Amino acid sequence: MNTEEPRRGDDRPEGLWSRLGTFGQILTAVIGLVSALVPVLVATDAFDAGGASKIIQVSPTQQPTPPTQLSSPSTETPSSSTPVADDIALTLSDQLTDGALEERIDVVLEGSKVASLYASVDEPIVTQQVTATSPGNYDYVLDGTIAWLDADGVRQEADATGHGSVYVDDGMRLDVYVHVEGDGVMSLSLRSATRS
Repeated sequence: MNTEEPRRGDDRPEGLWSRLGTFGQILTAVIGLVSALVPVLVATDAFDAGGASKIIQVSPTQQPTPPTQLSSPSTETPSSSTPVADDIALTLSDQLTDGALEERIDVVLEGSKVASLYASVDEPIVTQQVTATSPGNYDYVLDGTIAWLDADGVRQEADATGHGSVYVDDGMRLDVYVHVEGDGVMSLSLRSATRS
């Protein structure tokens, strides 16, 4: 005679999968996939609140500054850099900060680097034409370096950065501003100025 009690369920992990069945396993896999993809899609700005993709194109109005390192040749096709009739044109501008020797500012709109502005004592106001596909709010990131002479005549440099959102419309000019905080830290902002 067997005195062993019958087993009511298997508490091992394999028993859980067999109880869930195929549908439960598929549902679990889909939930895992979605939870992995959503942060990637949000980080790459795949979800656009306006429903339309914003494309930025650059049309330089000043000679580009020589690159500090070699870069590979552009593979951009001529048709992608040709403005379309519905595109809007805007101007990015930087004026050398009082007392500075030079400023190098990289401008990124909607995740794409669209301009490198270089202002110096020889050319204190610089501009660059940019085209966009539609008016609206654009996220920006600014990274730059500002150089000046200190009281002893020694060249000093400081890095500055800034980010935010700015409204863009056809014919608009956007100016770069350098802000010096109380502790000497510098930050940058991009503001709508006037129509160019």
